[in-house]
Amino acid sequence: MTRLLAFDPGETTGWSLWYYDPVTPLQLLEHGQIGGGLRGVGVFAKRWLDEREWPDEIVTELFIDDKRTERPNVTPLRVEGALDARFGVEGIPIAGQRNTAKANAPDDLLKAHQLWFVGQPHATDSARHAIAFLKARQHRPTVRRFWPPRTRSAAVPVSTFAPAA
Repeated sequence: MTRLLAFDPGETTGWSLWYYDPVTPLQLLEHGQIGGGLRGVGVFAKRWLDEREWPDEIVTELFIDDKRTERPNVTPLRVEGALDARFGVEGIPIAGQRNTAKANAPDDLLKAHQLWFVGQPHATDSARHAIAFLKARQHRPTVRRFWPPRTRSAAVPVSTFAPAA
């Protein structure tokens, strides 16, 4: 079983913990939000190491300065650094993905699978990152869970229309 810890970093950082394996699709274990920006994440990471089983891998949204904001809030970048300092140095792989990856898990998909965390938008976004991460990896059980194959409808009869002679 692989334990995946997903983050949506910021002044309020969303997180969610999942498990999956070669035959089991992504399954939620727990989720939440961390206030306090970098300091809050630091406290969370220390407590995580003290109280929980460590994750096998981490996925986080990357901070990308797209130049749309003159003075962007760089807290997400600092949180990324804190995650690397706490988990990466222990050899836990940390994957980053752009915020556009969240489009792979739209609201209706999350709601249909009871992964819409009311009042916790950043935790919800961390779920989007976890789902998008395994979709990008083409983890078949997860892809089948969230995007089941479409059933083909019955064959439509060929038209009996005949052109005029």
